[in-house]
Formats: sequence, structure tokens, C-alpha cells
Amino acid sequence: MDSIALFFKASKDLGKEGTLLYRIVYNGKTRQIDTGFRIYPEEWSEEQKTIVLPSNDNRNYNYLISIRNDLEWEMKRFVLLANYFKKNQSCIDDFVKAFQGSTVEGKGVFEFMRRLSEKYSQLGRTRCGETMESTLRSFMEYRNGIDLSFPKMTTEVVERYEAFLKSRGVTRNTSSFYMRNLRSAYNLAVKEGLTVDRLPFHIVYTGIDKTRKRAISISEIRKIKTVDLSRRPALEFARDMLMFSFYTRGMSFIDMAYLCKKDVADGYITYRRKKTGQELSIAFVPEIGTIVDKYQSPTKYLLPIIAIENCAERQQYRNQLIRINRHLKKIGKMIGISIPLSTYVMRHSWATIARNKGISLSIISEGLGHDSETTTRVYLDSIQKSKVDKANRLILDDI
Repeated sequence: MDSIALFFKASKDLGKEGTLLYRIVYNGKTRQIDTGFRIYPEEWSEEQKTIVLPSNDNRNYNYLISIRNDLEWEMKRFVLLANYFKKNQSCIDDFVKAFQGSTVEGKGVFEFMRRLSEKYSQLGRTRCGETMESTLRSFMEYRNGIDLSFPKMTTEVVERYEAFLKSRGVTRNTSSFYMRNLRSAYNLAVKEGLTVDRLPFHIVYTGIDKTRKRAISISEIRKIKTVDLSRRPALEFARDMLMFSFYTRGMSFIDMAYLCKKDVADGYITYRRKKTGQELSIAFVPEIGTIVDKYQSPTKYLLPIIAIENCAERQQYRNQLIRINRHLKKIGKMIGISIPLSTYVMRHSWATIARNKGISLSIISEGLGHDSETTTRVYLDSIQKSKVDKANRLILDDI
């Protein structure tokens, strides 16, 4: 059976770095490949066959994190390559050559994008890092794990990638999202002199289609609020997080996850939106207090979305987002809501209900915390937060 594993070869000289190697089994044959990484014996767990991370103040911490991330990527690529080469009945030498990923023309696209994703994350541009990573995963799948150099990134390659995405049933906007990220990496490679600009993206779609916004009615929100989920705690937690979003004028899930207990003071929640950095204040109404009291968070965070304070908060948030959205769709089907429920629904629902109540567009825009690029914010100077809270109270009184 095809497999890949890491092993550590210690140096003959005591105190010197040893070598990390891959042991690859393909078609019943075995090869050992140097990963190119060197670590000290104390940084390796022979029992778990993995790198041991020191405390984050250790001078080697970031280096070891980087190595571990690289190795994880290569192991994922191994699976794609193995599946592809099996279909083509290739020998192990061809497989190993492809796995090593060296390109005659220079640095590979996979490596460049992976480094770019890491760079964004290190600079605190977490979302940019995640989008580049997701684009890399998608592009790697299209390429069956076989890397290519930037000079080989032709119009035909990009067009075929777009066709691949379409065959997977992704929307035009999702395809455009991947294309824009790939183009961004390509343009940076051009600036670094890795290739001349051959304009490979001039034919594929990189725009943004207008999408039909989805909101639910106040009667449907009442159904969500009142459905008995006491015997299904996971669904109940998802429902309560959704209602928390509605009570807080459609607060985004990432902002909910990172709300801290210290953000509540003098009867208000005051926080900065992760997306825009804009500061918002929301009255701490009784409905919010009920949910906060119901779920006593053991951490500095107001809600138990992030349950452990460590270096993996972002991953905890993402895991919870996936889990909660899955549970929300179950709730929607249970109570007969036609559109798929998600954490984003309440943001548009709050705005739609407010508009139907005759609340001015400027008040709604302020309540949602739209950034300066939003057209509804062009004519805004400032609005007293009491007016926004009054608008919120009018909405909450209906449920």
C-alpha cells in the first residue's frame, strides 16, 4: 500500500543537527528522500514520528513551525500524486521525481504560494493567508499535486483550471475568487523576476457577480428562537449563537468569537470589527445577557466559541464556524425554513427587517458598521448610538 512517513537520522557528531527524511512506499517499492530540513535530536519525537515544538519564546519556534507546515503540505501532495500516478501506471522513479517537485525553469508555483500564505499570516494578515492557502489547495488538486514553474503558467493552464472548477460545480463567484488569488500570486512572481508577464488571466472570469441576498422574516426568527432544542445541546448552542448575532445587529461570527469580557462596560459592548477595524458600540440588552449567562466562558472571551487560550484560537474559530453552520442547516430544515441557515443570515435579516420598519438607511448602515467604501456610508457623518440602539430595540420587541 502506498504510504509516506517521516523519520529522523541523527548526526554522527553529538550536538549537531540531524536529517529529516521521507520514507516513501509506492507500488511495493521503497525510497528515502531528504526533506532538506535539519533539526536537533531534542526537536524530534521518535514515538510520535513528528517534530516537537518548544515554547513559543524559543528562538527555533518559528523555524520549526515553518518546517512542520511545509511537511504537512508535502504529505497532502503525496496523496494527490499517488492517485494520479496510479492511474497512469508510472514507476517509482517517475513518482519520486514529481514528488521532489523541482522544476527546470525555477521556483515552483506551489512553493511560492505556500511561502506567500505563511508570509501573510506572519504579518498578521490572517485572512489573506487563509485565502491564499485555500487557493493553493484547489490549484494543487487541479494539477494532481504536480508543481509547475511560473513560466509554464500559460493561458491554457489557467483556462483549464477554470473548466476544472466549473466541472466541480463551484459558482462563478467562487471560481473568480480562486482566479483572483492565483493572479495575485502570479503578479508578485512577475515583480520578483520569476517570469515575464504573459497575461494568462486575460480570458478567464475574475469579476464579481451580484448575488441574491438572503434574509429570513421576523416570523421565521421567532420560530428559531422558540423551537425546543433542550435535548439537543449542540443544536441549541448553534441556535443561541445565531440569536446572539441578531441581538447584536447582525454581528459577524468572527467578531463574536473574539469578543472579550472586558469589551462589556457601562451597559455596552464595544469592539472593533475584524473586517474593517471600525469601532462599534451595542447596548447590552437583556436578550444578550441571557445568552452570556447561559454559557459561562472559562476564558477571557465573552462566548465559549474559543474554548482554550493558546496559539490556535483562529483554528478553533474556524472549526466552530463549520460546526455551527452545519447545525444551523439542520435547524432550518426542522422548522421549515426554505433557505440554508448560516451565521451570516442574521446580518442581512436585521438590515432587511429594519428597512421594512421604515428605519432610515443611514441608521441601518451605522448599525451594521459599514466601512467607508460602502455607498450607504458616503453621506454619513456620525449618528448617535442611542438612535441605533433604539432601532435595535424596535426590532427585538417583535420577537
